[in-house]
Amino acid sequence: MSELVRYRARLAYVGTDFHGWQRQKNAPRTVQAVLEKALGRLAGGPVPAHAAGRTDAGVHADGQVVHFDMTPSRMPERILEAINALLPWDVRVFEVEKAPPDFHARRDALWKEYLYRWSRARVIAPRDSPFVAPLSPRAEAQRMLAAARDLPGRRDFGVFGVRRAAGESSVRNLHFVRIEERGEEIQALFRGDAFLRGMVRAICGVLADVGRGKAPVGRVAELIETQDRGLLAPKAPACGLTLVRVSYESAEME
Repeated sequence: MSELVRYRARLAYVGTDFHGWQRQKNAPRTVQAVLEKALGRLAGGPVPAHAAGRTDAGVHADGQVVHFDMTPSRMPERILEAINALLPWDVRVFEVEKAPPDFHARRDALWKEYLYRWSRARVIAPRDSPFVAPLSPRAEAQRMLAAARDLPGRRDFGVFGVRRAAGESSVRNLHFVRIEERGEEIQALFRGDAFLRGMVRAICGVLADVGRGKAPVGRVAELIETQDRGLLAPKAPACGLTLVRVSYESAEME
């Protein structure tokens, strides 16, 4: 019998019609379930797929990374072509390569980047609306930038997280948070070693309130210091969030 061969793949998906990444009994359409169905048809049997991170319902990805094992050995190019022919329109695999037998998409990841996008347009174009969250035209990016300066570093982000596993630490290391204006859009790019579930959307909800003047610029620092969930703003909509990149190269840690 042929030995299992491990592969690493990068994929993108539009999260709008998915109940998140993780396979669930009560949520028939998840990215993992759709991908594993396609892999299973190709392999002629079950093929579990393991992701670098679990995205929530409605969250998109441009650079999700997964690993899976198949036998017999196949050319990565053939796997890519075959899988994309079996996947629905809102999921696509862009790269497939053979990986070391002990490679793990989640445990080996050194950092991830998430991008959040708001639009201050009075009318959001239909082609943009699935990927941006509406924000008041009067929202000030400079206020959001000032608030975000309190985020980078190794800190207890527990106030921004939800549903942690028993004993899981809420300390995470954020490398940076960059706030940029691009026309009517305001974008926030987060890079960190790892993220708590719901963390980025919770932070972005606070930043949006700061930008609108509904919360003081120091609110982020206050939340980290007090861990008072009563100071949180409503969580930012899932549609504005995209997992853009997962890195396994230490040389990119600048």
